[in-house]
Amino acid sequence: MGLDDLLKGVQTIAVICNQWGDTGKGKFSDYFASQWADVTARGTGGNNAGHTVVVNRKEKIFHLIPAGISNDSNGQFTILGNGMVIDLPVLSHELDELDSEEITYNNLLISKDASIIMPYHVNRDKVKHQSQKDGGIGSTGRGIGPSYTDKVARRGIIIEDLFDRDRLSRKIEKVREVYSEQTINADEIIDSLMPFANRIKPFVRDTVSEMHRFMREGKKVLLEGAQGLLLSIEHGTYPYVTSSDCSLNGTASGVGLSAKMIDLPLGIVKFPFMTRVGAGPFPTEFGGRSSESYCAEEGHTNSDELKHYGITHRIVNGKIRYDRNDPKIIEMINSGDEFTQGIGIRLTAGEYGATTGRPRRTGWTDGVVARYAVGINGPLLVLTKPDSLAGAKEFKLGYGYKFEGRVVDAFSKSEGFLRNVTPQYQSYEGYGDISKVRHYDNLPSSLRQAIEDFESFTGGRVAIVSVGADREETVVR
Repeated sequence: MGLDDLLKGVQTIAVICNQWGDTGKGKFSDYFASQWADVTARGTGGNNAGHTVVVNRKEKIFHLIPAGISNDSNGQFTILGNGMVIDLPVLSHELDELDSEEITYNNLLISKDASIIMPYHVNRDKVKHQSQKDGGIGSTGRGIGPSYTDKVARRGIIIEDLFDRDRLSRKIEKVREVYSEQTINADEIIDSLMPFANRIKPFVRDTVSEMHRFMREGKKVLLEGAQGLLLSIEHGTYPYVTSSDCSLNGTASGVGLSAKMIDLPLGIVKFPFMTRVGAGPFPTEFGGRSSESYCAEEGHTNSDELKHYGITHRIVNGKIRYDRNDPKIIEMINSGDEFTQGIGIRLTAGEYGATTGRPRRTGWTDGVVARYAVGINGPLLVLTKPDSLAGAKEFKLGYGYKFEGRVVDAFSKSEGFLRNVTPQYQSYEGYGDISKVRHYDNLPSSLRQAIEDFESFTGGRVAIVSVGADREETVVR
C-alpha cells in the first residue's frame, strides 16, 4: 500500500502516541501538515509538550503552536483547541519566534474556552510537583496540573475571561483561599496579563463552531496529539500521568470532534525500544528501578553522560553535536549490563526531553502495552526510531509478563502489578544502517519478522516505518 492508498477518502487524521510520549509525533504532524492538511489542530495539554518545527530551514522547538503554522501563508488554519491550557507569555514568545522568521499566523485560531495557566499555577507546580524524588510525579513545573485542577473544580480562568476585567478579577479573588501559600493580587496579575491578552484577541474564536464549519466544507483536518496514551489521565499509569486525556478520544474532544469522526488515527510506537520521562512504573526498563532513580537525579544530561563515558562532542550554535555511532556508544548498546545498555541507547537515539532536557528512561518495546493501546486508539501503527539501533547485535520485544508465577499478556494500569512483573522477551538478530531504505521488503529480514510478530500479538497493523528524522526517510507499507 502506498501513501495515496492510505489517504484515499480520508478527511481527518490524528497523530497520537501509543506509549509515554516522545515517540516522534512531530515528524508526522509536520509531514501531513505540509503535504496534506487544510487545518491543523491541537486539543490537549499545554507547554509541557515539545515538538520541533522546521521554518526557513531552521529548527524551532514549539510547545503550544502546532506544526502546521509554517503553512499559514498557504491558507492553512491552525487551532489551539478548547481542551488546552495556555500560558500566555509562552504563546507570545512563540509568536515572537514566528515574527523573527517572517512566518505569518493570520489564520491562527485560539479557543475562547481554552484554560489559562495563571502565575499561581506555575508557582504551586514548581514547589509541589516538579521533583521526582521519593516517588514524586516529576511534572514539568509549567503549571499544567494546577490549571486543569481548577478547570475541573469549576474555578478556572478561560481565554474569554480576559476580555471582561470585572469578571476576571472576581474569579481570581475566589481562588485566594485555594492558593493560600501565595500572595495573590488580582490587579497586579491582570495588569501583567493584559499585553498578552490584547495581542491574541484578534485570533480568539469559538473554535468548536469553526471546526464544525471546516468539516462541513470538506476541509482536510489534522489533529496533532500531545504526550501519550500511557500518560492519559483516563487511560495512563495513574497517578504518574499528565492532567489531560491524550488518547484519541481526548484529542478529538479537545477540538470539538467525536473520535468516531477521525478517519485515520495513527498510533505512534517507538520500536524496538521505548522511553518514559518522569517517575512511574516501566516494566521493560533497562536497569529497572536503578535507572528510574538515576534519571530522577540532577547531573545526567546529554552533556553529563557524554563526558562521563568519554565520548567526543562539541557545542555548535548552542546544541550538542556528537557521532551517535561512536564506537564507545555501540559498545554500550551491546553491553551485557542492562543499565549501561540503556544509557547507550539513550545516547545513540538522542533521548533527552525537548521541554525539560531530562534523560529519558529506556527499555525494550512492550507488546502488552501496544496491544492495550490498539484497543483504545485503533489498529493503525507508525513505528519510529528503528534506525537508532543500527549496530546492535540483537534486540528484544516484550510479549508478556510473568506475575505471581504465571505468564499473563493483559495490561493493567495498577502500579502494584506493573512494579512486580517480569517481562517475557523474544530476541531478534540486529541489523545495520536502514536510513536509505524506502520499501518495506528491503528492510532487514529480522526487523520485518519482528514487525510481523508484533502485529500478530497486538492486533495492530503497521502502516508506516520511519527510518530517520527527515521527512523522506519514511517507508509506507
